[in-house]
Amino acid sequence: MSETITTKATEATVDENRRSTKRALPALLAIFLLGTLMIQAFNLVFQNVGDSLGMSANASLISTLPGIVLGVVCMLYGTLCDYISPRKMTLFGVGALIVGSLLGFFGASNFWAVVLARMIQTAGGQVAGSVFLVMAMKYLSDKERAFYLGIFNAVYYASSAIGIFAGGLITSIDWRYLFLVPLVSILLIPPVLKYTPDTGVRGERIDVFGIALFALIAGFVAVYFSFPATWMLGVLAVLILIFAGYVWKGANPFLSRGFVTNGAYMAVLLALFVFYFFNFACVPIYNVIGDRIYGISLSQVSLCLTIVYIVATLVGCLSGVIMNAMGRLPMLILSALLMIAGAAGSALMLTSGFWVLTVLASVFIAGITMSYTPLYDSFSATLPVDQNGRGIGIGDLMMNTSASIGMAVYSGLMANPQFGSHALAGVKTGIQAQAANMFWVMALAALLALIIVAIFHKAMSANAPQE
Repeated sequence: MSETITTKATEATVDENRRSTKRALPALLAIFLLGTLMIQAFNLVFQNVGDSLGMSANASLISTLPGIVLGVVCMLYGTLCDYISPRKMTLFGVGALIVGSLLGFFGASNFWAVVLARMIQTAGGQVAGSVFLVMAMKYLSDKERAFYLGIFNAVYYASSAIGIFAGGLITSIDWRYLFLVPLVSILLIPPVLKYTPDTGVRGERIDVFGIALFALIAGFVAVYFSFPATWMLGVLAVLILIFAGYVWKGANPFLSRGFVTNGAYMAVLLALFVFYFFNFACVPIYNVIGDRIYGISLSQVSLCLTIVYIVATLVGCLSGVIMNAMGRLPMLILSALLMIAGAAGSALMLTSGFWVLTVLASVFIAGITMSYTPLYDSFSATLPVDQNGRGIGIGDLMMNTSASIGMAVYSGLMANPQFGSHALAGVKTGIQAQAANMFWVMALAALLALIIVAIFHKAMSANAPQE
C-alpha cells in the first residue's frame, strides 16, 4: 500500500514539474535571447566601440573575453543544474544580466568597464539557456523535448539576427544604448519566480574541487585559442593529467569513470565538435567579402546576415518537427549535406553577386541549425537522467570551444597571404582566393562531419544507460 502511495506521489511530482517547466520555458527563452543578442551585436560593432574609446588595438577584447567566459560558464551552469534549484540559478543569472547592463551603460566612457560589463552580461544571460536545456531534458517527453530543442535553437539564431540588426542600427545613434536592451529581463522575473521548479538534489555534496578544476581547464583552452602561448599547453597538459587522476581515484567526482568512458556520449561530442567548428566564422567571412570584394557598407552586410539568421530561425522552429518525422540519423546526414552545398557553392560562385552568397550562406547555416536538435537529443539517449545537466554543460563547452578553435583557424588562414596565392578558375589570387579557399576548408569540415555520423551512428542511437 505504501509503495503505491509513494509511486503516485512521485508521478504527481513528475507531472507537476513537467507542467511548471512548460510554463517557465517562454520566460527562460526570452532571457536567453536578451543575453545572446548582445554577443552578436558587439561582435559586429566592437571595432567601432574600441575606436570611439581610443583603444582600437584592443577592441577585439570586447568580443574575445566574453567568449572565454561563455565557454566556461556553459559547462559550469549545466553541471550545477544537477545539484542546484533551477529557480535560484535563473534569478542569479537575471541579476548578473541587469548588473552588467547598468555597468556598461554608465561606464561607457571607460574601455575596461565596457569589457567587464560584457563579461558579466554574458555570464548572466547564459544561465537561462543552460537551465532551459536541462529542464527540457529532464522533465519533458521525447516529442516535447525535440520541439523545445528546436525552438531553443531558433531563439539562438533569432537573437543573432536581432543582435546584428540592432548593432548596425543603434551604432548609428550611440552604441552605449545597446547595453540597455537586456533590462527588459526585469519584466520576466515574476514568471520565473512563479513557474520555474524549485528542485535540487538534497543531501548530495557538490564536487567543488572537481568542477573548479574542470572549469580551469576549460578556461585555459578558451584563453589559449584567443591568446596563444606555448607555455599554456604545458599547464593544460598538467591540469588534464590531474583531472584524469582525480576522476579515476577520487571518492565521488562529479564526472564518474563511467561518464568519461561512455563511448556513445563521446561519439556525440565528437560530431558536435565538427559540425560547429566554423559556426563563429560565418559572420566575419561575409564582412570581409562585402567590404573587400564587393565594396558594400557594413549596414548592407548586416542586412544580408540578418536575412541569413532569419532563415536559421525558421529552420530551428521546424527542426523538432523534422526530427520527429525523419529521426536523428537522416536529419544529421541532411544537415551535413546542406553545409557542404552551402560552403562549396560559395567557393564556386564567389563572384556571382553578394545576394547569391547570401542564399548560399542561408543553406550553410540551415545545415548547422538542423544538426543541433538531433545532437542534443542524443545526449538524453546516451546518459542517465540525473547526468543530463553535466552532459549538456560539457556539450555546450564542446560547441563553444570548437567554434573558438574554428575561429582561430579561420583568422590564421585569412591573415596568411600565402593562403590566397593559389586560386581555382574564375577567382583571382589575393582576397578572392583566400575567401574561396576558406569556403573549401569549411566544406571539407562538413564532409568530415558526415563521415563521423556514418561511422558512429549506432552509438548515437543507443538507449540511455540506467544507474
